[in-house]
Amino acid sequence: MASKGCIGLVSGLAIVMAAMLGAPSANAQQGARAPRGDVTRHTEHSRTQNGRARHDEVTGPQGRSATRDATVANDRAAGTHTRDVVATGPNGRQATRQDTVQRTSDGYTRGSTATLPDGRTATRDATVVNDRDAGTRTRDVVATGPNGGTRNVTDEVQRTENGFTRSTSATNANGGSATRDVTATYDPSTRTVVKDVNVDRAPAPQP
Repeated sequence: MASKGCIGLVSGLAIVMAAMLGAPSANAQQGARAPRGDVTRHTEHSRTQNGRARHDEVTGPQGRSATRDATVANDRAAGTHTRDVVATGPNGRQATRQDTVQRTSDGYTRGSTATLPDGRTATRDATVVNDRDAGTRTRDVVATGPNGGTRNVTDEVQRTENGFTRSTSATNANGGSATRDVTATYDPSTRTVVKDVNVDRAPAPQP
C-alpha cells in the first residue's frame, strides 16, 4: 500500500520514449507501446573514479532517437551516494532526475527531485531510522507532485519474539487516507508462517 497510488517521481525516460514513439503524453507513465517497426537500443557502461556512468540511445521506427545519461557518484568519507539522470527526447526537450542518499548515524536520508520538460518539478524526501535496541525500523516519506499535491507515508516495522509487526499509514493530497497493519509469526517447530493483514481506507472529504 505504501507505494500504490502514491505520487511518484516522473520517469524522464518514459516521457522521451513516449514522445519518440508518438504515444499520447497521457500514456507516458503507463508504458507507451511503439508502433510496428524496428527499434534499436545502444548502451554504454563505464566506471569512473568514484562511481559509474551509463549512456542509452533508443532509435524508433521513424529514425528518431532519444537518449538517457546517468552518472553515479559515491563519497565514502561523506557517506553520500548521488545519481543524476538526464533524458533527452527527439525534439531536444529534457527531463532530469537527481537522487541523493546520505548515510546517518542510525539510518539514512534520501532526497529525489525530478524536473519535467516544461520546468515543473516533483520531489520525494525519505528518512529511515533503525533502532537496533528496540528492534524497529521507521520510514517517513513526503512526496510532492508537479502540481503541488503532497502525499505523506509513515511505515514502522517492529521485530517481535516470533516474527514482526508492520504499520503503514498514508495521507493523500486530496485528504484521503489509508492504513495497513501486518502481524507475522513463525513457528519453527511446524515451519509455518502466519500473516494477518488489516487495511482501512478513509475517503477524501467532500468539497
